[in-house]
Amino acid sequence: MRADLILPILVLAAALTAAVYTYRRRERRVSTRTTPAGAEIWGAGGDTRTPVLSPAEALAQAEHAIRVRAAQVAGASPAAPPEALIAAEAALTTARTELAEARRQWAKGENPTAVREHSARADAVLQAQAPAFAALGEG
Repeated sequence: MRADLILPILVLAAALTAAVYTYRRRERRVSTRTTPAGAEIWGAGGDTRTPVLSPAEALAQAEHAIRVRAAQVAGASPAAPPEALIAAEAALTTARTELAEARRQWAKGENPTAVREHSARADAVLQAQAPAFAALGEG
């Protein structure tokens, strides 16, 4: 009985080994690719070392920045300066408006550049008010 199972088990083990090898090879190849499906795309006009994000990456980055800053506002110290809280909330409102416009452009699917621009504006608004956000934790 055991001798009858040896060949099927060896075939199954070989098939699993081939599948794992193929999967890992593909993952390695995809992770080192530098085409649009890969990780890095550099801006036009020379190698400026500023990656051009895809619209989906730009949206995700802006959403993450808004989530982080919203958590900072929610966890603001009671002793934080009121003007810092007002500035931070205004920046969040503006960033959320820009993100909503980016999402609208993304849903239309017509202009990926507009998605990146609105996402970048949302990030820029939050970066401009970084001192206000930093002041929320102080007190």
